[in-house]
Amino acid sequence: MKKMTTKLAFALLAFTAVNMEAQTPVVTVQDSISANTHWTCDKQYFLKGYVYVTNGHTLTIDSGVVIKGDKNTKGSLIIERGAKIMAMGTKYNPIVFTSNQPQGSRTYGDWGGVILCGYAPVNWNSGVGQVEGGPRSLYGGNNKHDNSGVLSFVRCEFAGVAFSPNNEINGITFCGVGDQTQVDHLQVSYSGDDSYEWFGGTVNSKYLIAYRGWDDDFDTDNSYSGLNQFGVGLRDPFAADQSGSKGFESDSYQSGTKSGLAGDTSGVTKCVFSNYTMIGGLVQPTSTAYDPQFVSAAHIRRGSAISIMNSVLAGYPAGILVDESSASFGSTVRNLQQLGSAGDTLCQIRNTIVAGIPTNGSVARKEMFYTIDGARSITPTNVEGDTITNNPFTPYPGPFDTYYSANSGTVTVVKSKNKIYANVQNGVRLQNPFNLSVPNFIPTSTSPICYNSSGLPAYVVTHYSVCCSQADHFGNGNKYPFNPLLALNTDTSNWFANYNLPSTPPSYSSGRLNNTFFSKVNYIGAFAGTQTTSDNWMALWTNFDPVNTDYSNVCQSSVGIKNNFLANTLLVAHPNPAHDVVNITFSLENAVNSNIGIYDLLGKQVELIDLNQTNVGLNSVSIDTKDMTEGVYFVKLNVNGLSKTIKVIVSK
Repeated sequence: MKKMTTKLAFALLAFTAVNMEAQTPVVTVQDSISANTHWTCDKQYFLKGYVYVTNGHTLTIDSGVVIKGDKNTKGSLIIERGAKIMAMGTKYNPIVFTSNQPQGSRTYGDWGGVILCGYAPVNWNSGVGQVEGGPRSLYGGNNKHDNSGVLSFVRCEFAGVAFSPNNEINGITFCGVGDQTQVDHLQVSYSGDDSYEWFGGTVNSKYLIAYRGWDDDFDTDNSYSGLNQFGVGLRDPFAADQSGSKGFESDSYQSGTKSGLAGDTSGVTKCVFSNYTMIGGLVQPTSTAYDPQFVSAAHIRRGSAISIMNSVLAGYPAGILVDESSASFGSTVRNLQQLGSAGDTLCQIRNTIVAGIPTNGSVARKEMFYTIDGARSITPTNVEGDTITNNPFTPYPGPFDTYYSANSGTVTVVKSKNKIYANVQNGVRLQNPFNLSVPNFIPTSTSPICYNSSGLPAYVVTHYSVCCSQADHFGNGNKYPFNPLLALNTDTSNWFANYNLPSTPPSYSSGRLNNTFFSKVNYIGAFAGTQTTSDNWMALWTNFDPVNTDYSNVCQSSVGIKNNFLANTLLVAHPNPAHDVVNITFSLENAVNSNIGIYDLLGKQVELIDLNQTNVGLNSVSIDTKDMTEGVYFVKLNVNGLSKTIKVIVSK
């Protein structure tokens, strides 16, 4: 057979790509969808202008379908009140809303976005609002259990258009959406405005990603009261909005809504976000290479009572910015102070790490920062911020793990168990959180999220040394024990035999988290320290290079992805370094025959463990290291001819 020249090979590849794109059926969709409609995987769909799914009708979208928005008309998909979207992707075949621009040329705001409207309550005086950005659609009502359908395993890329202040289309917008709507596993990338925004409603969500958005990652308004758990925000240091970009921005009141005055909290925004990891653009606290229009990780203003729990806020010019309202609206600070009927304040920041906040400037500490009516939108994080006059947190101006609660006329300090680290890499210790191409938010083995750095009391160390001839009973350098595979336990009896707590533990004792919706995991932030595939809920369905992704084909086959599943599997060794024993944990989606080999630095096999039939999901194998010499070893998991290797250090 003659060898094919390189030039000819490239020509054939180019022809194949063009020919395949030409053969892909493209359906142009515009105006109204006024019948039950099914979008299938053998076609692509092109949104032109505002496309409305009207009352009483359902749009069903199969997994793997690609929908492109028109740049010239700012194509958008609006699910109106009484309509439903059933967009049920999978982690192997997510549904993708993206730009119609050529590969390599896509950018912020190429098209409009996805908007869901429902009949759930909002705080507009009329009880109803109209969608921002130009669509005709209304939202709001009295049905907090309204159902707008399903958004699951969906990516939304290059959407979001800011036509003018308060006249914007976001990546994905929820307007008065009710809590019977299912929302999970969404990634919004390169939004030209907010990645997500909620205008009232009660809808809950899990597993949201905001990637390289322009304005805010998660914006909440108009008395939104939903519950949200597990989310990520990652910012491009050089992409920020002139209105001031934040991780969380939250408001309750504006002209035309309830005012919140005279103690009326019926229209307050009281949503909850738990287990979020928010990463800004400041790789180091001394960074100067970032857009000066970045403001804070969280901006709580205009009478909002948002609660941020069990989370990580890192790499912003300021951490938690408490913005007291003008006299026209209900007090933001009151929501932090005033106890509710259950003994909790309306607004809570608890069990949260704030890290990597700059200390330069005349206001040295900005982890918790206070201002009065801070220009309503963009709030300075320097000397112009009012941290002194009428500061309600005096004598605690921030950045501290305390804030006030008014109780029967007395002032009580509430311990919120927040922690501060000056540096993200040396403090929070995530794997690679600032990497825009291959981000990794999973804690390292010595992160305070999954490791306890406190030394055991001497009497415990002595006990195990005498009774058991073990200088390091827990195999962790005589630190307080924490195994991320076990539940939290503060029991110190029986020589700490049952104790299990990291340096920075979560808590679900707050009344704001008293709901079965929340998974009571043993870590703060979005990811566990076990580093298994099941923990890494971003695996397989996400995309961190949509600019250069080829979307010319119809649905991708899941076979190749499944065959390479092991390549996406994360293994973990705990403890590592190991002393007497090391636990190897891995997760599989199919029960298969597998084995684990242990090799020294020279490649010599030390041990081979036949696992026979493994279980679907989490698996754990304990390996005795007492007889192994001190040094570096490699543990290789072998599954169906594929392998994955991790390094283990044995220390004596």
